Amino acid sequence: MATEFQKIIEKICKEKNIKYSLLSKDWVIMLEKDEKTRFISGYKFDLNSHGIGLIADDKYALYDVLKRKNIPVVEHKIVYNKTNKLDYAIGCNTYEYVKDYFMKNNQNIVIKPNNGTCGKNVFNITNIEQIDDILDKIFNDNYSISICPFYNILHEYRVIMLNGENKLSYTKYLPIVIGDGRKTIRELLLEFNHEYFADKLEDSKYDEVLGYKERYEYNWKFNLSQGSVARRIEDEQLLEKLTKIAREIASKINLKFGSVDIIETTDNKLLALEVNSGVMLDNYIRLNPVDYNIVKEIYKEAIETLFI
Repeated sequence: MATEFQKIIEKICKEKNIKYSLLSKDWVIMLEKDEKTRFISGYKFDLNSHGIGLIADDKYALYDVLKRKNIPVVEHKIVYNKTNKLDYAIGCNTYEYVKDYFMKNNQNIVIKPNNGTCGKNVFNITNIEQIDDILDKIFNDNYSISICPFYNILHEYRVIMLNGENKLSYTKYLPIVIGDGRKTIRELLLEFNHEYFADKLEDSKYDEVLGYKERYEYNWKFNLSQGSVARRIEDEQLLEKLTKIAREIASKINLKFGSVDIIETTDNKLLALEVNSGVMLDNYIRLNPVDYNIVKEIYKEAIETLFI
């Protein structure tokens, strides 16, 4: 079954008289027009260089690049498997290295795959006894791991950049609900994000009625694929700040099309978190169907740029 993304791309291609072909088990979209062939792989358009695509997908590499470019950025350090004895891994290929980092960062860090997506296998560690098992678990499927301090995040923003311009900005809201003394946790979470929680609240613990102003946090991660929701930003002052940061990043690393994730900490700092060389807006459309045409226009401009 075609994804929402594929449906949008196919519709644009019909409007623009572009031949549309799905290849490689529907992972590759081949676009053909005027004897030119262009590709979309996954959600990655044939616009960014291969080099910047690899850097954007590598949390430690991106941190190193942005730090060198003097852009405020969330710190990431790389960890290699203890079986990796190559020269580049020496010094950051032991579990003791991670434990030392844990102690130096207030015994509160985040461990995640260095090339991971969608918040999978991302763990907030506050107990040193957890570290060995978590590292073993992630290294089962990953070549390298990224570690970073735990930041107290007030908001997380995403800015979609195309050709140096901010095309769409939105705030991600954590799946946190506040009680009114009458509704159950289940009822409140369903009101927050009905589609996501419709089949995830069978446990009896969700029958509990939250007291007035009592807070329940379902998840600490801002991923839309894990229960968070997104709302387009309309605050002009905030948009100006985010656009300035995202535009500087796109310019300095030569990012033609991608998304820039920025966090706002509780001490009012704005820090780059990640850059995504693929632009996946399926979850955003699901949560904000009124913005369908905005998303379609972004992809339309990206495709037009491919054939310039």
